[in-house]
Parts: sequence; structure tokens; C-alpha cells
Amino acid sequence: MKFSKQIVLLACGLTLTAATAFAHGEDHDKSPTNETTGIADKKAKDVGTFTAEGKTHSTKFVRVLYAAEGSEIEGQSNDITPVVYESTDPKGNAVKVRRFQITAKNTGYDEVQTDQSEDYKLKSVKEGIKLYIEVPVAADGTLDLKKAYVGNAAYNFGTHATRHALTPETSSDFKVKIKRLDLPKFDTSNKPGDKGLIYNQGFIELAFKAKAKHLDSDQISDFTVDIKGPISITHVRGKEREEAAVVINPALVSKNL
Repeated sequence: MKFSKQIVLLACGLTLTAATAFAHGEDHDKSPTNETTGIADKKAKDVGTFTAEGKTHSTKFVRVLYAAEGSEIEGQSNDITPVVYESTDPKGNAVKVRRFQITAKNTGYDEVQTDQSEDYKLKSVKEGIKLYIEVPVAADGTLDLKKAYVGNAAYNFGTHATRHALTPETSSDFKVKIKRLDLPKFDTSNKPGDKGLIYNQGFIELAFKAKAKHLDSDQISDFTVDIKGPISITHVRGKEREEAAVVINPALVSKNL
């Protein structure tokens, strides 16, 4: 079942924040290419799984979010050049990095709020994960995926009360492996913010593993994430929102093996 023309037009008003959740379209060949005025086909299929506290959930939606040099404010810079940061890797080396927020949720486009009278910012609270990752930038400007590491992580079992943001005291033994991160190309029609959205282009393949204490006990078990599939939404935020877009905790960076 496809969205009506009315819903496609409404989709241009969607604003995704770091707390938003999630949708995924199956047939990305029929979805918008480099547009911010429409949502892709709402059919969804699994693109991965995550396991936490002994429970495994599938994921249908993957969002990749990062900050650019430009502003989300109309009339200010439209620069979509990704921000490059000075940081410190898990071994204590000074590195230049790009930062990404990667979200995966068990939510498809069929669950997007479409009632104009309600909040349709994709704020569903479903089972899912968030990883905040730093990827070193090589001398030629390319991403050195083999040296990526995690600087924050969280999982959720369906409510705000069951959201578990990992801390240095409750987690250890981080290990991330990114095999592919093919990001879509933005152009002069884009701008950070609502005009910095591309649907169902690009591809991501990653695996993450950590030890994490349970929410309601001292028991420790594996927290794992496996993602392999099209990127549902790539979202560029303005530089004024860079700290909210990707939050890196140096104490968690040190937990990477």
C-alpha cells in the first residue's frame, strides 16, 4: 500500500531529532532520490538485529545522522560539508574524525504517524539502539572505517523507562566493525535541517559488541548490534546542533578494545 499524494506532501514537514524514531522503506529503487519532499515506500523488511539482556529484536529502520558546517537557520549558511573534529582515539592518539549517530529501530514506514492533527515527527518509542561513533579521517579525506570506535551507546525495549544508556560503570569491552558506510550525496538543493534529508540511499554494514549491566540488576550480558542494509534516512544537522547530534563520552571511548 503506497502513501497518498497528500501524505507525501506532508512528509516535507518532518523534522528528525536525536530523540526521534524511525522508519524504513523496502523498495528503494522507487523512493525519492535526492529529495526532502517525500517519504519512500512504506513497506519494511528487516535489516538487522540487536540483542540486549538476553532478548533479541529485529530492526527495520536505519538512520545515519551527522553535523555539517552550515546552519539550519534560513538565511544563514547552506554549507553541507561534514564537520571534522579533533579527538582522541582509544589508544590516546590525537586524530581527526567525523562523528555519526546511527539509529536502528524495529519500526517501519507503516508505523509512521500520518494524522495531520497529531505529532508526525516519527516519535515512536519502539525497540531499538543508538550508537555514537567516531571514524578517523585519512590524509586523503576518506573515512578509515577499520579504525572506527564507539563513544556512546544505548538500547531501548519499548518505553522511555526501559531505555538503557550505557555508562563507564555499566559497560565494557566495546568493539565495532564497520564493513561498509556508503553515504548518499547531498547537493546545492540541500541545507542542514529539514532540507538535509535523503531517503533510502546508501548502504551500511556494521557489527558492534559490548558487555553491559542489565537495567534492573547487576547481571552482565552481551549487547550486540548487527546491521546490513540500505540506509533508511541520512540526516544532516546544522553546526549549531552538533553537540546534540553526536555526543561522545571520552570515558566510553576508552572502553573500546
